[in-house]
Amino acid sequence: MTDLSKKGSGWLTGIQGIQWAVFMLTNIIAVPVVVGAAFHLSPADISTFMERMLFVSGVATLIQIFFGHRLPVVEGAAGMWWAIFILLGTMSAPQDQGLLLKQLEMGLIIAGIFLAVIGFLPIIEKARNLFTPIVTGVYLILLVSQLSGSFFKSILGINATGHLSGKITLICFVEIIIILLISLKAAGILKSMGPLIGIVVGWLLFHFFGLMDGGKVYEPSSWFKIPRLLDWGMPKFDFGIVLTSIITSVVLVSNVIASILVVGIALERDVTAKQYQKGIFGNGVSLFVSGIFSVVGVVPLSVSAGFISTTGIKKIQPLIIGALLIMVAGFFPFIGGFLATLPLEVAYASLFIPFSQMLGFGIRDLMGIEPSSRNLLVIGLSLMIGIGMMFLPPEAFVSVAPWLRNIISNGLIVGLILCLLLEHVIFPIRKPSVQAEH
Repeated sequence: MTDLSKKGSGWLTGIQGIQWAVFMLTNIIAVPVVVGAAFHLSPADISTFMERMLFVSGVATLIQIFFGHRLPVVEGAAGMWWAIFILLGTMSAPQDQGLLLKQLEMGLIIAGIFLAVIGFLPIIEKARNLFTPIVTGVYLILLVSQLSGSFFKSILGINATGHLSGKITLICFVEIIIILLISLKAAGILKSMGPLIGIVVGWLLFHFFGLMDGGKVYEPSSWFKIPRLLDWGMPKFDFGIVLTSIITSVVLVSNVIASILVVGIALERDVTAKQYQKGIFGNGVSLFVSGIFSVVGVVPLSVSAGFISTTGIKKIQPLIIGALLIMVAGFFPFIGGFLATLPLEVAYASLFIPFSQMLGFGIRDLMGIEPSSRNLLVIGLSLMIGIGMMFLPPEAFVSVAPWLRNIISNGLIVGLILCLLLEHVIFPIRKPSVQAEH
């Protein structure tokens, strides 16, 4: 009886591991397709990007389990990281994109080292204090504002056809509705599978209407391949990209902390201060791994808590199995090749809800502050100047020194730096004025 119960328990753990793997895939599949399109990568390059993204997501999850916070939290591409990639890719000229990818590798590597080192130092708290609700709110609103054009050009079929396409718009609209309904109305494990179900339906509808791009099909030359280090080339240093990367990594510390916190609640377990520190260290190591394997930066995903709550899978062994499955999938080019044929429009539609939520989080941060004239001025100036810079053509910055160009041509960074200066240097809140407000 004991052997039978052990065998049954082993089967259950295996099945739960597959559930984790499918859940992880939901948060990976769209990334290489969307980022690859922003950088005009070939079908072969997008396929190998997919392989590396699978491998790194699995490795990063295992790094956190064994050396980081040691909780059942999946690692996946951070919305903010791939937003930065898409943003810089769509802003740059095609001839500059190869160099930009090398600069992003370096940005991730340096940001990873920076985060791993300061994760155990008191300075991390001071760095986090710079990002008040006003700063994070402005940052998120600017980020999504700058990306909204790319979303609508794809979802409305303009990127694919050069004009508004009724069929593509209908398919994307159906996909978004399915994801929205499942996320809001479904129960149990189905609730966490909304994006994957939406992607499958959208993909099938693209086949049904004959909209698949035959040029995206890539036939791998071998059935097994080890993911390549520095696939985009040797990393190149650029001050603007490194600054952007470090700022993004520090902003995402709150995401790391929030993910650990909500998973602790789902597990009904107290999380220690040391686990938070180790989680930040683990995220730094994972960002370094993301850089050396030429993928988008990863972060612990707070949706893991929803998965745990809906499935009741609280043990860590199934996630180890799931992470290993995803990691091993990165060694098989046919898997990456198949996933890379996902239509760009379907990928963008699957991200519409999460990115809308990101905008909502930014608005929520701003709604929580007092609407004083000082606060409204800081928010208004930062958004006005940041969004205004987004409408300037790239050629307007030709005369600017290259090291500075990536900073001042980026409305997101200009708006963020201005917001930090207004919030902490030009109009700092003094303690007496805080007391006076009460």
